[in-house]
Amino acid sequence: MLRAKFFFLVFSLFSFSLLAQQEGRLETDRPDQTECPFIVKKGYIQMEWGFNRQVESGVLSWTYPTSLMKIGLGKRWEARYTSVWGREEGQSTYQSDAVGFKYALLFPEKSFARVSLIAHYRINDQKRDESERNNQRHSVGDFVFTVQHDFAKGFGLGYNVGAEMHSNGTAECIYRFAPNMNIGKRGYAYVEVFGRVPSSSQTDQWVDGGLAYYISDDLKLDISAGKSLQSEQTWYVALGLSFRFKVF
Repeated sequence: MLRAKFFFLVFSLFSFSLLAQQEGRLETDRPDQTECPFIVKKGYIQMEWGFNRQVESGVLSWTYPTSLMKIGLGKRWEARYTSVWGREEGQSTYQSDAVGFKYALLFPEKSFARVSLIAHYRINDQKRDESERNNQRHSVGDFVFTVQHDFAKGFGLGYNVGAEMHSNGTAECIYRFAPNMNIGKRGYAYVEVFGRVPSSSQTDQWVDGGLAYYISDDLKLDISAGKSLQSEQTWYVALGLSFRFKVF
């Protein structure tokens, strides 16, 4: 039964890929933590799934999956919904969900870079995204300005600056910095540093890296791994799957 479901999922994704062909590849916010400034094309739904194995202070847990659904509403707008399911110490857990949007502020032909604003309101937050390592249940929402520079010979640079707001009126600054390079015509690699300030025992600083590969313009696979710079026993590895299809 499990094998049949797996093959049905793969077949469905390739069918979506064939139906959704359009000019240009899908651009995703994963596998790095640095959100991208690209907007999903109008009328398309884009799904980005991550399956993570992580150890936090020696405690093993799984996330299956982290899910980001995006709907293209126009040249400048997309709607977003995120959810996180997982398993920790033998218990299945529903960790968080949030709604939000992305708005394109600047385009490369008219500016030095591509720039967008992303904002989320957290409907429920039993635990933040496992990559951010803060399990205090007080997050209200967050926003980041996301910037992408593309250089010659397939090199690029993405970075985010923003903040997360808490129910007690305080905030943490978010930073993410991710140089990347193309590998052939279908792949790319990146390295990244990310974290929050002010730094505390609940606010880790991280380094990570990964690879991504396009099966088609509408179907993408990725693998990544990261390590806390503050805790020797805190790390994660992840596999990802992203695809898009037209709905209106």
